[in-house]
Amino acid sequence: MITWIYRLLLFILLFGVSALVYGGNQGSPLLSTVVNVTALAGIPALILCYFSFPTLYKIVAWAMVLCLILLVLESKYEYGQFVYSYFVIKRFAYCGLALSAYYVMGKAEPLKFEYVVYFILGFFFVNQILLGQIFEYSMTSESRTTSAFEAFYLVVPCLYYLVLYMKEHKLIQLFLILFTFSFIVFLLHRTVISTVVIAIGFVVGLLAVGKVSSISLPIGRTMLVLAVIVILIAPLTRLLPGNKVDSFVENISGILDPKEDNTGSWRVEQSTYYLSQIPERPLFGWRYEGYDRGEIMENEDFPEKGTIIHSQYIDMLYNYGAAGLVINLLIILGTLVTMYRRNRTFTTEQTVLFCFIASGLVFGVSYQLPVYYWGFVGLGMYYGRKRPDSDYPVDYLTMETDNLSSPQPFDLADSREIV
Repeated sequence: MITWIYRLLLFILLFGVSALVYGGNQGSPLLSTVVNVTALAGIPALILCYFSFPTLYKIVAWAMVLCLILLVLESKYEYGQFVYSYFVIKRFAYCGLALSAYYVMGKAEPLKFEYVVYFILGFFFVNQILLGQIFEYSMTSESRTTSAFEAFYLVVPCLYYLVLYMKEHKLIQLFLILFTFSFIVFLLHRTVISTVVIAIGFVVGLLAVGKVSSISLPIGRTMLVLAVIVILIAPLTRLLPGNKVDSFVENISGILDPKEDNTGSWRVEQSTYYLSQIPERPLFGWRYEGYDRGEIMENEDFPEKGTIIHSQYIDMLYNYGAAGLVINLLIILGTLVTMYRRNRTFTTEQTVLFCFIASGLVFGVSYQLPVYYWGFVGLGMYYGRKRPDSDYPVDYLTMETDNLSSPQPFDLADSREIV
């Protein structure tokens, strides 16, 4: 029973904080409540789960708790109330959900990673097909039926089936790769398209440096299948309205050349302004004063207070300064380094999580990282520290293994631990 409670908590961290679960409704009051409660619950978890964290996360927990205390004291001193703006506090606390996910995953085991992939594909099937959202899509950026945050989820199954295909060479896995990749392109979020291409590049990079063993890409079979698909699909493209195809291609080309009517151009303008404000308060940012100023770029969709800065990095620098950005990057980069150093070769789960987490660094250039992303970061730390049962053969002559053959306790004295 306790295990299933933790599995429910893990589900909330990975999916409950995304509009994907609520029919894609970004304005769902239930979504807003779950996000607020999850962020609030993640704050005491930094203390209550402290002794179960690896050393890196202990350091982060100390820094986060200290910063949160300072935010509360500033609110009390400047505005006469302990929580002048929960928005300012929760935005900073989002990254702490990675630590919570790490702890929860340890209690939710055993859990197959493939279930995460099934959930993602299942939610997209419900939202786009059963709810009929995809039928309202006319291949333009104005009619998109998902947000970039939701589309970013699809990078996980795309990477998962890519790694499986390179290991098992099954055609069904190739079709699933092509389906998820094509769907990402079809949804027309240029940032996500760029992100998935770079994520696939990370898989190739890991293969090149020998971090992923026993896999290869059957180039001949793959090229043959792709050629057959192109031959079969090419005639069908002529049935599509020419103006829609031209508009779709033009939007895709905005990846490299943002036009005036593309959001990429708007993001550059916004980023340029906020970057000019950062040197005034480089260390700890604008915090509550920035919240009171609201969004400086006039837009009727923006609230009177708070900012909607697209870039994760500029958002952190503007609102929380270098201190906030360092904490964010320490969690992400520290997790990636821990995964890389502690494992001679990666399992399927480790490969997918490593590349997905690394791709978030690219996604964060154009968008704030989704709340659920931090759950996957914590998942990456857990899988990175876990020793697989069968990926490393035992040398019976020396009774040693290339990597330990069973999950190990979190030993703070491990010489390979990130400090």
